[in-house]
Amino acid sequence: MATIHRLPRSPWRAMIESAFYANSVRKTTMSELYKLSLKQPEVVATSHPFYKPEQFGLPKDAKILISNDGGIVGRTARARRLVREMGKDRDKYLRILGEAVYQFNRREGLWLEAIVGLHSDFMIKAHLLSPVSDAKNMLDWGINFTPWMKPWSDSYKKSRQLNEPDIFVFADPEWSDPDFPNGLVIIDEDENCIAILGLRYFGERKKGTLTLAWTMGVRHNMVACHGGIKTIGSHAPVAVFGLSGSGKSSITNSHDHAGTLKKNEKVTVIHDDAFLIDLDNDITVALEPSLFDKTDAVTFQDPDIKYFYSAQNVAVTEPEPGKRFIVAEDIRNENGRCIKSRDMFNHADSCKKPGKVIWLQKDASLPPVCKISDTGLAVAMGASLSTRRAKGVENVPREELGKLVIEPFANPFRVHPLTVDCQQFRKLFKSGTECYIMNTHAFGLPGQEIDIPKELSLRIVTEMARNNIEWREWKVFPGLMIPKNGNELFGQDFDKNYKPSRDVEYLQFLRNRMQDRITYLSNKRDIDQDMESSFIDPLVAARLVIDKILNPI
Repeated sequence: MATIHRLPRSPWRAMIESAFYANSVRKTTMSELYKLSLKQPEVVATSHPFYKPEQFGLPKDAKILISNDGGIVGRTARARRLVREMGKDRDKYLRILGEAVYQFNRREGLWLEAIVGLHSDFMIKAHLLSPVSDAKNMLDWGINFTPWMKPWSDSYKKSRQLNEPDIFVFADPEWSDPDFPNGLVIIDEDENCIAILGLRYFGERKKGTLTLAWTMGVRHNMVACHGGIKTIGSHAPVAVFGLSGSGKSSITNSHDHAGTLKKNEKVTVIHDDAFLIDLDNDITVALEPSLFDKTDAVTFQDPDIKYFYSAQNVAVTEPEPGKRFIVAEDIRNENGRCIKSRDMFNHADSCKKPGKVIWLQKDASLPPVCKISDTGLAVAMGASLSTRRAKGVENVPREELGKLVIEPFANPFRVHPLTVDCQQFRKLFKSGTECYIMNTHAFGLPGQEIDIPKELSLRIVTEMARNNIEWREWKVFPGLMIPKNGNELFGQDFDKNYKPSRDVEYLQFLRNRMQDRITYLSNKRDIDQDMESSFIDPLVAARLVIDKILNPI
């Protein structure tokens, strides 16, 4: 068995786990949850067939169900509270959680079991407790991971045992407190438990569960990865890391790289969102069997809907009586979502560790692609990954959406110390994995940016996988290399459009962006005490080179 039974070691775990055993709670199945979802007032049953429903024990004629969440259709990061950071507020939050559990247990509750992890190297049993009124979210959680049923339960019993207790997730979307208008998420990562209070969005349950699984993996010398990983032909696996909207899924799930792949370069997708790299055993493990993807590019009657299991925050239309179809393309609201099968392309549950890691950044000071030749700089550029937030993905003020933000390793769901991630990625790069940066946005000074089309990014990944890109040192940025043969591989205007200049204005722009990274990581070190100077020094050294060019003695 993969996890062990262990007595609770914290009041948080004791409260959350005990809630599952109340008289008002009973275990449920995917079949029951589907029936309950059909009766849920706000759920819409479409005319689209549910993809291969029998695998989940659902009726053969099951349909895609749609749930819409109201005014908030994205994650609310500001609701999150980490037990290890509570300090003097600890007792206040314990009282809040205790009262939340009490009030919940006076209503009918459902308990669903599932498995996180698709390889015998890492399979964790997980439990979700929610009210009957939240059946659709529970159904989606079971689909997103793997419900506790054959054949998955048999695989779990044969998996490697880890000295970890099961994951326990308590979610009550009906909870409210005037002091917490944005909801409240309490995370005890040491005890593998989480309480999600007052939040309807399914992504809170998915990412909350993944947060605990990632943290468990790190404790067992794995690298926690919010990204995509694939193999291309016989080339080493390629992993891309980026927030939603960075091109992570577009690059990972592309089967032909805009027509640039050869017939023998078959793509095998492991996953486009969550995986672990086991440094001890050279295995990359996907954590989910399905995909939770945006539907902004899903057209009316899109053939890809064939692979859908479920949808959230999308519209419905009825062109003729009794025929109800999905209307996506973010017409109803931003961040429409679906859960769909990986059967839409060739896929596998695991592979070897990545041979190449790519930081996807939306930083206009950087050209479309760079290779990082210094291990320390590779970690620093990942720890200071700069991007822009995708519209609607997170519940943040609109004025924040256009701003450049830094999200270390593109993982806003990390709850273990950042310095631990830095150490794990350093181990990965020291073991031989190469590191690259790809800017998937635009290049150039503000107001003069030249767009970087998706097709170019895909071609770059193709040539990178083939090791066809020849590199030269970028003299103003020690540790970074830029293509020598860009025109040859990517078109005669590549250097004209994307070759970094030595103009003072551009160098000052590049320096300022480098300083943003240094400042961010320095604050992590000095204020949060969550960073080591050794991971900042390579950026400082590179900035000093630009300083000397701008201000020669």
